Amino acid sequence: MSQYTHQVAAPSADENGLDLIELWLVLWNRKWLIISLSFLCCVGILLFSLTLPNMYKSSILLSPQKQEQGGGLAGLAGQFGGLASIAGINLGGSGDETGVYLEIIKSKDFLYEFIKNNNVKVNLFAANEWDKESNTLKLNDSVYKNGQWLLDEKTQKTLEPTLYETYELFLKKLTINQDKITGLVEIEFEHINPYTSKEYVENIVKLINKSVREREIAEKKDSIKFLNEQLSKTNVAEMKNVFYTIIEEQTKAMLLAEVRKEFAFKIIESPIVEEQKSAPNRAVICILGAIFSVFFICSIILLVHFIRENKVPEKIEN
Repeated sequence: MSQYTHQVAAPSADENGLDLIELWLVLWNRKWLIISLSFLCCVGILLFSLTLPNMYKSSILLSPQKQEQGGGLAGLAGQFGGLASIAGINLGGSGDETGVYLEIIKSKDFLYEFIKNNNVKVNLFAANEWDKESNTLKLNDSVYKNGQWLLDEKTQKTLEPTLYETYELFLKKLTINQDKITGLVEIEFEHINPYTSKEYVENIVKLINKSVREREIAEKKDSIKFLNEQLSKTNVAEMKNVFYTIIEEQTKAMLLAEVRKEFAFKIIESPIVEEQKSAPNRAVICILGAIFSVFFICSIILLVHFIRENKVPEKIEN
């Protein structure tokens, strides 16, 4: 049986892929072109970053208000919880509803009302620049002029954004965070006008407190009305005593809600008019832009070189 000795030839540079030395030489020979193009790109990126308006972020720190029902309702929950649940009445000391309130803030129902009452469309879509000296917003005359949204010249459709478009953009500028340890909630809003940012976070808290408080009062009123109706229908003394007790506690809870303005959230730290911009970070934009520009220019030069020399690797061709 014959034995064959096979010698494996060392792979060439072409078989292994691109020769790093060849790549370096190609780039080195084009160094002045790379430097020139990179300089132009950096200048363009710098000019672009200067056109971006400064953004200011205002924040408010909140403490969730625990809706403690007190000893009265909490004590009645064990005795009459079944009866109350049939009537749709909440007797138990309610748990932490902070998560529900935060979802309400981000809901369309809540923000649609907020958008309509706070001139959000103009501030988000028509404002171009904030004049610090006069504290006024410079509006885009091509979309909004003399207090009215203009029409598109081609389609003759209004340039006014829809409620949903405004809602989506508003959510992008709104940030809501809750600390898992302390439970404190921070609400932030970013805008080119720091006064608008401050105003919006304040009004959001006012509206959520007002909405939750009014809902609580309405629920208590409905409960009291229902209990009074049931009270008039029964002749059992024990049942009447039960109804009287629940009505009394429901009335106390309703009165407490009426006088308590900070019903859902209590303000721990009020928002301020920020003097330092939150964005854009022009230094980071320029640095990252310069890095990607050099990388892109070098890639184009190498690609052009190997196309001309017909040395594009088979892997790239495939």
